[in-house]
Amino acid sequence: MKKITTTIAIIFLLFTLNSYGQKINAPQLAFEYACLNDAFNTFEATFSFNEKPFASDNKFYIELSDKNGSFSNPTILKTVEGENFSFEFKESFSLPDEVYGEGYKLRLRATSPAIVGEATPAFDAFFVPNENLILNDYKDISLCSTSGATIKLNKDIAKEYIWYKNGEILKVSSDNFLTVSEPGEYYAEPYYGNCTGSLYSNLVIVGKGENFEVAILGNKSVEPCSNSPIVLEASIDNENYIYTWYKNEEKIGELPAYTPKIELNNEAENFGSYRVEVTNEGGCTSSSSEVSILQNKSTIVEVTSPLNAVIIGDNTATLSIKTNNKGAEILWYKDGQPLKNSYNNATLIVDKEGEYYVEVSSGNDCEGDIKSPSFKIFEPISFAAEIKPTSAYDACITTASNLAITSLKGTLNNGDEITIQQDFFHNFNLKWLKDGTYLKTTNTSFPVTYKDNGVYKLEVTYKGKTFESNAQEIILGLPDVTLNTEKEITCSEPQGIISATKIEGATYNWYNNENLVASGLENTLTTTHVGDFKVEVSFGGCAITSKSISLNRNTEDLVEVYPGEKITISPDRIVEANATGGESYEWIDAEGNILSKTATFSIAEEGIYTLYAKIGECVIEKTVEVISNDVVEIPNVISPNDDSVNDKWTLPQKFINDPEVEVVICDSYGSTVLKTNKYDNNWPDASLNKTTETPVFYYFVNKKGKNIKKGSITLVN
Repeated sequence: MKKITTTIAIIFLLFTLNSYGQKINAPQLAFEYACLNDAFNTFEATFSFNEKPFASDNKFYIELSDKNGSFSNPTILKTVEGENFSFEFKESFSLPDEVYGEGYKLRLRATSPAIVGEATPAFDAFFVPNENLILNDYKDISLCSTSGATIKLNKDIAKEYIWYKNGEILKVSSDNFLTVSEPGEYYAEPYYGNCTGSLYSNLVIVGKGENFEVAILGNKSVEPCSNSPIVLEASIDNENYIYTWYKNEEKIGELPAYTPKIELNNEAENFGSYRVEVTNEGGCTSSSSEVSILQNKSTIVEVTSPLNAVIIGDNTATLSIKTNNKGAEILWYKDGQPLKNSYNNATLIVDKEGEYYVEVSSGNDCEGDIKSPSFKIFEPISFAAEIKPTSAYDACITTASNLAITSLKGTLNNGDEITIQQDFFHNFNLKWLKDGTYLKTTNTSFPVTYKDNGVYKLEVTYKGKTFESNAQEIILGLPDVTLNTEKEITCSEPQGIISATKIEGATYNWYNNENLVASGLENTLTTTHVGDFKVEVSFGGCAITSKSISLNRNTEDLVEVYPGEKITISPDRIVEANATGGESYEWIDAEGNILSKTATFSIAEEGIYTLYAKIGECVIEKTVEVISNDVVEIPNVISPNDDSVNDKWTLPQKFINDPEVEVVICDSYGSTVLKTNKYDNNWPDASLNKTTETPVFYYFVNKKGKNIKKGSITLVN
């Protein structure tokens, strides 16, 4: 244990001696506090350190503390490189949009050596959003009770708000709303520390309203027995007040603002709970207690099914009531005529349209016969169907879709229009037409492609009456057309064949290098032309053009020249060039003189020679460059500065034009930069970085797998 402790102490002492004196000072801020927004978020500080520079691989990090000044989890604002010898430098940076506090600090941290600088004093940093703060929807209010009222901002954008009353601070709160109980002029602004003051709400004037109470005159429960009208009257009558009446908590519409009383007929439809709201000139509202108008009969008839229903086809509607008088007689009526089979049934199933009601007779003189509200049963008298593609549809662009009945609406005899759900479509006979001809399908939808282009309609038949839908034209685009080369053009076969995707009945317009060369119904093209081909296919008013393909006579690799198209020769030596792959040959010099008509040509002089080789209908031209090589020794210094003197590493002729000789060049790190069996004295090329810091390379000349020469190559300017 003692030995380990001693070792740790030595390491610590060495580290201390190495970093002694280096210190990163606290940043000097170019701002007192940071107020950022959507349009501005750039700040600057000066950073400095003492004694000695930092290592070349050092990186500085500008770090931001949390709002309490803690760097336990700092935010890196910026990485700084290249200032390791500066001792003092300025940097601009941006702060996160989430900043909100008054205790932020900034510091600089280094990595080589690892040093954390001093932090700045605490400063405010707040993001101030560009928002429009609206208080109480721009509405002034009146206080009508001692409980006060609540005014609220339209948005919650800060953690605290300063509320003002009559220009003075009323309170600071975390809520974006305020309960007011006193008149005054109120507004609010979000708290952003030293950044506060640029954003505030509108002014809301709170006035003192007059509190009052209203009631409906008379008893709280009214049970009329006669046919006299029922009058409900408010206890306050002022033509400058606004009166709003409610039945069963639903507003009674179409009443003037000044309606201090209402008259109601003694009918079942008027039974219910009523109240009135009165608003005075100061904006204060008072609501009365409820007054109930009840059926003044011991027998009560209550409707338990909807009063309005629609029947279609084979579906029915069920009408029902219930009564508390078990001994009462029940009789149903349709269009004023009694339905004998319905006697004493509380439920009636109907399959015909009409107006239905029920009479309940209790035998009580005051009660008489109690008539229920009317049930109105409708059956559409006409229908309107709409058809259209069910998916996104663009003429000549969309290639496939579904055509469907997307809407079926019925018109009732009262003029109302209803939507028929798909569950009821089985009650209709559907017939589809395309271009006036009936189709076999009777489905509500079916798929369509370009083969089905045309104008469609749908006939909808209900109980012998037929209704026609809108006309929908379908023009779908063609599928992608692909070109394939069925037969290449060669020297022995001058005709090529190109095929395109087969589309029955379509017209094919063939283009060669943008020129129309053929048109017809065939999806293949036989041609002697070379170049770029494409086809335009048209069908049913739509057209599509394929991507281009190339049809060329490739002769590049049909004829080869050995030892190559660039040959070097030594003085007083002859090199034989041998051509293969052709049927006949002609060797010509630069003046046009025919030097040989065989595959082999003996070359004794440098120059440019041309070979014409014929294969079938093709004549292939090859250019052979012959250059003199009088190098005796392998050079170990070259100057690739493009002055045409010693620019290339040139080997003696005995290493050139020999396929058994392999040349390998490596850089000083051992990476291979060249490896070839056809070295033609052309290294280094333009891709080599000639300004490298280590311009020394190593070469290896191998023959039949064994090294015969090796050495170094130095590049100089």
